[in-house]
Amino acid sequence: MRWAKLFMGCGILAAAAAFGETAQAASKKAEAEWQMPSHVQMAPMMLPAGHTRVPITLFLEAVKPEKSEAICKQMPRVRDAILLAVSRQPIPVNNQRLVLDGLDRRLLKPVNGAIGQSLVKRIFVAKGAVQVGAAKIKHRPFAVIDGCANVLRSEREREQARRSLGRSPPRSLRPLSPPSAGRDRREW
Repeated sequence: MRWAKLFMGCGILAAAAAFGETAQAASKKAEAEWQMPSHVQMAPMMLPAGHTRVPITLFLEAVKPEKSEAICKQMPRVRDAILLAVSRQPIPVNNQRLVLDGLDRRLLKPVNGAIGQSLVKRIFVAKGAVQVGAAKIKHRPFAVIDGCANVLRSEREREQARRSLGRSPPRSLRPLSPPSAGRDRREW
């Protein structure tokens, strides 16, 4: 009986170790397969339409996939520009249906103006709140779509790799150190 329990215990430990190794290999493989998205999915926004507000999800197509990181860094400005443009001229409603024709072209100039460069090639509009990472664009079924959280997370991982190699980030990107107990707060 003892031998059976011991044998089962060793079997369970071996299976757990093998599963742990395969899980680590799968996560490394997923990191290696990750590629910069060509489209950035914004979080759903409540935009004015007629005399009410409706949830709308926008997808920004970058000029090049490498530029999606720059778009994500300016996302608060992009959201403000979209809210300002749609607040000035709300989305039209016809027979209780949203008229989204032309909204993408109308938002393109304010979005690129908020970024400071012409990095967004096209904007796709989806009615309703679409969960980040689960979206498909009808016009581009094979597009690589991702939210800014994953794009910026990969940037942080690259920064950590740079630090491990001994390179420090530029001084403008270094965080401020909190005040120590011995220093006066006015100096900080």
